[in-house]
Amino acid sequence: MNLEHNFSPKQVALALQVSESSVKRWCDCGVIRTDRTHGGHRRIPLGNLMEFLESTNRRVVDPSAIGLNDPLQLTRDAIAELSLQADRVGEDPSIANASFLQSQFERALLAGDETQCRKVISSWYAIHGNMASVADDLMVPTFQAIGQMWACGRADVYQERRGCEISIRLIHELRRLMLDPGDEAPLSMGGTCEGDNYQVANQLIEIIFREAGWRTISLGSGVPFSSMSCAAQKYRPKIFWLSVSHVESEDAFLERFEPFSQALPQGTMLVVGGRSLSQSLRRKMQFSAHCDSMRQLSTLARSLIAQ
Repeated sequence: MNLEHNFSPKQVALALQVSESSVKRWCDCGVIRTDRTHGGHRRIPLGNLMEFLESTNRRVVDPSAIGLNDPLQLTRDAIAELSLQADRVGEDPSIANASFLQSQFERALLAGDETQCRKVISSWYAIHGNMASVADDLMVPTFQAIGQMWACGRADVYQERRGCEISIRLIHELRRLMLDPGDEAPLSMGGTCEGDNYQVANQLIEIIFREAGWRTISLGSGVPFSSMSCAAQKYRPKIFWLSVSHVESEDAFLERFEPFSQALPQGTMLVVGGRSLSQSLRRKMQFSAHCDSMRQLSTLARSLIAQ
């Protein structure tokens, strides 16, 4: 999935399953921000298409119309683009090397360069083909490195926070390009509890479920257990995920968690994970499954939907 393509009105029309004349009209009246070639032809950058989808609450119906179902071609495009970048800055041109992409991503996040972050995530996804690798092998090591830089005074708080905001926007872009799983797909739901305001992990969990074919409802971050319980009772998901990146007090957490877990609807699996779930804390909790990584979560989500 390459986030740097430009498309013709015809391609966009096929992708959205609307008429080409409608797309041209949206371009000409500024609803879709459009570039022009030297010959005067309309070209729509993917970023502008994403803005249009967001503002009109539309989705891509046929991803193949804009080339999003050809991972081999996207891989070749990604390799060619980043190889040129590597040559320009004197880096190792072997962009298959994870450390090269991680260094590019780290630099871009620290600099607040959203365009470069988009290129790296797009390339990584095209090469590896799944969001679990984007999460576990690219984002997690990069944010850990930035956290260490912050701790020793080599990075500022605003750089880490800005990097989180950029990552959330790019995850959201990828989510909008995925096929809608449809009303018959099983439902997953989840979020982070009160006092835990970390958003990136929760956003990644949602997109991994969608990639595996699940409908999703993300409740967001910092949601009281009582409110999450109300949502679970109303929508009765097959899976409720709980992302735990911060625990102020284990005793207070368990006091709120226990009635929540016991009140989940019958048939709802509770899947938990996160860096703050120590082994000693997990021993005191009741849940259906625990995942140490996004890759484990992806495997679980795919195996359950296959059943």
